[in-house]
Amino acid sequence: MEWDQVKGYDQLDENQIERLSLVYARHMEALSDPTVYAKENVREIKRNQEQHSLALYFKNGDVINYTPEGEWFKSV
Repeated sequence: MEWDQVKGYDQLDENQIERLSLVYARHMEALSDPTVYAKENVREIKRNQEQHSLALYFKNGDVINYTPEGEWFKSV
């Protein structure tokens, strides 16, 4: 599956697309079981203006935010 098949991807600008690619790769490398957060499991991507991050909504209900600093955190 490609990113352009994920709802909301077409709303991202070039900087956000680059951030998504870089932080997603780092995030996957850090996980012991990355299959849960595989691209196929991303339902939607939204810009989180309040936290200046990209919010990835996963099929399991998790929302992971990717920051401009290259970090990620789970929304509660």
